[in-house]
Amino acid sequence: MESLYSRRSNLIIGFHGCDESVVRKVVNGEESLIPSTNDYDWLGNGIYFWENNEARALQWATELSKRKGSSIKKPAVVGAIIDLGYCFDLTDSTYLQELKDAYDIFVEICHRAGKTLPKNTDIGTSTDKTYSQVGLLCHSNRPPYQPRC
Repeated sequence: MESLYSRRSNLIIGFHGCDESVVRKVVNGEESLIPSTNDYDWLGNGIYFWENNEARALQWATELSKRKGSSIKKPAVVGAIIDLGYCFDLTDSTYLQELKDAYDIFVEICHRAGKTLPKNTDIGTSTDKTYSQVGLLCHSNRPPYQPRC
């Protein structure tokens, strides 16, 4: 439900861990960050940032670079000023309720389809998508992302 406080007016600093070549291309305006579309992405498709935590973004990129077949060869971080706008804020009780409602809908969909709920396991071996599917349900009724330069 829209209210006076639905749209956030604040800006945050976010950090995205990736390969050094990606940082260079993004900073030079040659390329944009590509949204992740992995089944195991906790909140669904998108570009993930660590809020006010450059060190954690670098740690994440470093950990990812050690995985077999990783596209990250030289871990690096790109920073961004992000307008939260219509943010799905999990520190806000309104959105926590929306997440719970989406989970309840997901449980019902699985039940009606005769499927058991997936379980989340380690990345790399997981074909389970509980969080991702619930995240997609939450985002399906939200205003679309509008990138701004």
